[in-house]
Amino acid sequence: MRHYFLAGAAALTAAFGLAGAARAQVSSPVLTGHISPGSIVVRLGGRVSFFAGVSSFTGQSNNGTKDAGFNFGSYYRLYPGFDGVAANGLQYGAQAEIRENASASPGTNPGGETLYVLREFGYLGLPKAGVVRVGQQEGALYLFDTGRFESGPEAFDDGGWNGDIQAFFVNASARPVYPFTWNNNLRATDKIDYVSPAWAGLSFGLSFEPNQANGNYAPSVVSQPGGADLRRNTLEVGVRYQTTVDALGINLSGGYLTAAPIANSSGANKYQTMSVGSVGATLTYAGLTFGGNAKFGNMNGLYEPNPVGAKNAAGFLAGAVYTVGPLSVGGSYFLYDDQGSYSKPAVLGQEQNIGVAAGATYILVPGVKLYASYLYGTRHQGGFNYLTNAPGAAYNNTQAQVFALGTWLYW
Repeated sequence: MRHYFLAGAAALTAAFGLAGAARAQVSSPVLTGHISPGSIVVRLGGRVSFFAGVSSFTGQSNNGTKDAGFNFGSYYRLYPGFDGVAANGLQYGAQAEIRENASASPGTNPGGETLYVLREFGYLGLPKAGVVRVGQQEGALYLFDTGRFESGPEAFDDGGWNGDIQAFFVNASARPVYPFTWNNNLRATDKIDYVSPAWAGLSFGLSFEPNQANGNYAPSVVSQPGGADLRRNTLEVGVRYQTTVDALGINLSGGYLTAAPIANSSGANKYQTMSVGSVGATLTYAGLTFGGNAKFGNMNGLYEPNPVGAKNAAGFLAGAVYTVGPLSVGGSYFLYDDQGSYSKPAVLGQEQNIGVAAGATYILVPGVKLYASYLYGTRHQGGFNYLTNAPGAAYNNTQAQVFALGTWLYW
């Protein structure tokens, strides 16, 4: 049954670390014949991460508060799940990701930390018919995306500007906005997904999300006075084509997302309907993978509706990674223009975000990943003060850089 692996699923089977070296801890289900009919396999994966880093960023010393330029960071995560096969061939299971809710407030007692569920979903499927997934999870736009150089066989460090390092060493106001789909705004909402089998390397997926909130435990808001920059009735489609020509590996992806905004019940709709396109591509030859990804369309920030009158967003990422044995070395560059903060009549410029990442990963032994990572990023929006989060003439530009050494201990 191996040739019926789902292409969207296989893209995530090395979601943490190097392909074949760091087993995926939470991924899209892969339908195989490894489980005997009438039985289930229960799993409990996990990860402990530790890193030390030095950083400098705009606002590091501001209004009497100074943040250290050197620090440690750590966290752990748990990945419970099970997979089963019925006597009639139906394959099913569930997966979850439990995270440590580390406090970001200076001086807070670590004993106040809690655990929370980031993702949880169940699935039913047949190798020749595909998989239906339900729960708090990623959608088709992520599952069929490629060319982001942050995970799996494209990874070269902790995840570039979508890893964990910047959150521990750089204040949010100085971090460039990273829109290339691995963010909780898209990953941690309730959806129904369908993921097809692969036909001659071609596969696709569909997703529907009625409410942007994490866990739809309350009625979805359709309209409210003033509106809100939240999605509703989100539809996603993703497609992928993978093949090998001689020794050249080719991986192409495309996707589209559309969503309605929360309407303004006190007047005209304040926000626009979302319409976002995505394309990605990588080529792999003799251990070298290079390519890129692009996101563009009517959205703002991290997949939020755009205000009426605001400019569309557009961004691209380019990167490369070279892998030889247990060592991977690579880098990436991204540029993302979105509206950012908006006022009417318009007195603010459009926001521009730039990020550079470089690093190396080494699998010391199975279950131990060592890495070095360097990040550099900038943000700019004319007329907007990032430190006060309000219009102003100062701090219209921010800059941040981090160098860190770290390890993942995973099972």
